[in-house]
Amino acid sequence: MTRPRRMQPMTDAVAFQDPRFSALRVRIGWICQTVRALVIVFAGADLLAILTFWADHGKVERHYRELLQIDVSGASQSQYATATALSLFVWVFAAVISFCLWRVFSLYREGGVFSAEAALWLRRAGVIGLFTVLLDVVMRSAIILTIASHLPPGQNHHGYIRLEDLLNVIFLLVLIAIAHIFKTAADIAGEHAQFV
Repeated sequence: MTRPRRMQPMTDAVAFQDPRFSALRVRIGWICQTVRALVIVFAGADLLAILTFWADHGKVERHYRELLQIDVSGASQSQYATATALSLFVWVFAAVISFCLWRVFSLYREGGVFSAEAALWLRRAGVIGLFTVLLDVVMRSAIILTIASHLPPGQNHHGYIRLEDLLNVIFLLVLIAIAHIFKTAADIAGEHAQFV
């Protein structure tokens, strides 16, 4: 399997020939910086939210009582530890998506908006994101079964799917489609540049 050829960001010949690329870079510069900062903040805040949620047993008990009408107050420390580990497993994928998006917008900021490399990182974010949404649905069930495993079978509960899950799938499929479009555009532009 051959590795994709690393494309140079469009800061070289093409960017200097067409002032629209420089104007685009100026217009989206602050957006790129903002997204780069926000994905780092998101990954850190999400990790903190997971750790603080599972550390507060009272909050966990209220959450499952209000959401699913189940009483998990008798859950053991090992149940909490397993549920925390499952949540952190999903978080690892969310952190990888954050890194992919950070890389995409770093390339955009450097002028590689239409580079094949940026398109590949965007596609990675979309594909890993799609996998993560599906994993989150499965892990949600696993976490509920874990934290409520001490309850009689009739009082236990299965997982659930939220409407936001469908919205996330739609958004990620759009992201993957855009990545394919950008990759094809970058390949075409690269071929045309060889004839100039």
